[in-house]
Amino acid sequence: MGILDWLSGGGERTEAAPPSGRKAFKLSYEFNPLRLKAHKDSKVAMNITVENTSGSKQLTSVDLEIAGGNKIGFDVTSMQKHHEERIGELAPGASKTFSVKLHSSPMTKAGDVPIKLTAYAHYLNYNKVLEQASRNAKLRVI
Repeated sequence: MGILDWLSGGGERTEAAPPSGRKAFKLSYEFNPLRLKAHKDSKVAMNITVENTSGSKQLTSVDLEIAGGNKIGFDVTSMQKHHEERIGELAPGASKTFSVKLHSSPMTKAGDVPIKLTAYAHYLNYNKVLEQASRNAKLRVI
């Protein structure tokens, strides 16, 4: 075997092991109160629980993203549609709960608002992602 055999396609080939199919995180959420009021300045707390279901310690963060088109946001002006929560290291089997406020405005319309939750496992720092798990939530506005 020569040093440059990999250029011509020669040499041994190894295949990566198939993924185990097991997700690294379990995401759950609840709203308090259950609904947001339309056409008023109101807020609701979204309580999110992240559980590490992998067998190793994970540096964890969670992103929340509100679909555009409705006047709901993470700030009072309802302009901020994205929120990142850096949780830190989670031990195997450990869980962490945090709360995020969602605000409505006088221009908020009634209906269901989709919110995407994504949990990330990072490598060394928050710049590199190892794996992720996501879930969709719906907030009812009446």
